[in-house]
Amino acid sequence: MVYTISNTHIFDYVGKKGIIIRADVLSPDDYLPSVLIGRDIQIQELAYLMKPLFLRGAPNNALIFGSPGCGKTATSKYILRALMDKLEHDPIDINVDWICISCKEVYTTNAVLFKLIEYLDPKTKVKRSGYSMDYYYEILYFLINEKNIALIVILDEIDFLKSDDILYSFSRAISNGKFTGRQFIRIIGLSNSLKFEEKLDPRVLSSVGFEKFRFPSYNTDDIYHILNDRIDLAFTPNSIDEETIIECAKNSAKTGGDIRKALNVLHTAAKMAEGEGSEKITVSHIKKADEKVQNDDILSSVVTLPLHHKIVLLSVIKLMNTKKPSNTGDVTSMYETLCKIIAEKPSSRPTVSGWISSLDMQGYIQSVAVNNCGKTRIISIPHECIQPTKKALYSDYQLEGLKESFPLVGEINAI
Repeated sequence: MVYTISNTHIFDYVGKKGIIIRADVLSPDDYLPSVLIGRDIQIQELAYLMKPLFLRGAPNNALIFGSPGCGKTATSKYILRALMDKLEHDPIDINVDWICISCKEVYTTNAVLFKLIEYLDPKTKVKRSGYSMDYYYEILYFLINEKNIALIVILDEIDFLKSDDILYSFSRAISNGKFTGRQFIRIIGLSNSLKFEEKLDPRVLSSVGFEKFRFPSYNTDDIYHILNDRIDLAFTPNSIDEETIIECAKNSAKTGGDIRKALNVLHTAAKMAEGEGSEKITVSHIKKADEKVQNDDILSSVVTLPLHHKIVLLSVIKLMNTKKPSNTGDVTSMYETLCKIIAEKPSSRPTVSGWISSLDMQGYIQSVAVNNCGKTRIISIPHECIQPTKKALYSDYQLEGLKESFPLVGEINAI
């Protein structure tokens, strides 16, 4: 006998009392609090960056460094929203506007330019592709002049930009006579890595002239107060006790102070508790949620990497199994060996070295510079990330054949 559930009852949970009453409050992207906790100094620094606006000038381009989840995006948005409020009460002779673009999603020069054009003219007839780059720049500058706009662009995860040409072009727009008055484009770049500037052309770096800001990671006290602030809005009263909040804050601070992850862990723990029919979130729920979030984050990010980046990651893992410290040359040799096994044409060594730097910058691997008859990097993957990374890599059918391949270090170095 087959039993079915009536479609009138499958949403019966709606309206029933649970732990979570506002899920949006637990999302760093969907909710920006009226007060940012633990970022007073950074707020003041970024607010001062805008001072030239009120003196008939333009703010400098800015580059904000900091580990993931340290409040770079939230603080930047917070400042610009506050700036809009200030200008509403004390207007100046130009229309200031701002937009936040995720370079992880919009990473080509063409895509960024189209995004800005579409933002300034939602009814634009300009197509997403099919024109020369100069044409997109021309249309963008025309709109800025026509609307008399000073545009501030947050480039979130600026590391993912495929080219630095756009940074150079925007920085030179005023001196190249692209604007008819006080209009300008300024960039606030957000990066997880202090190494971001190393990949920029020195001429671009000089022209852009970033004013740099370093955001520290959140500490236990900061995270505790942020979580408490969200809990008051997100959960039913008495659904989580002090000990559990402290445990969540401590765990987050110990593993980098990523408030995004802390909020995700808290949300996941609440869903686990609700799934069990519990009215309270416990320390046990937090521990289980922490492990699940860590694994899910790695799985979801690694599976989206290009094939050859995955082979580089797998090369690091294979070398770590030998217990021997591995440098860039070792990883490149292992990469070439693994490519040969699965009949993939390996890329050049300089290209692979660039990929290693990119994976390091994005946090997939970690490298430590050492002086051993010349400067080199010792490369590894954090121990707690190895298993979920392997799981994600071997879920790619193209890498399944490498699961039982264990090339010897001597054989690799002989290539």
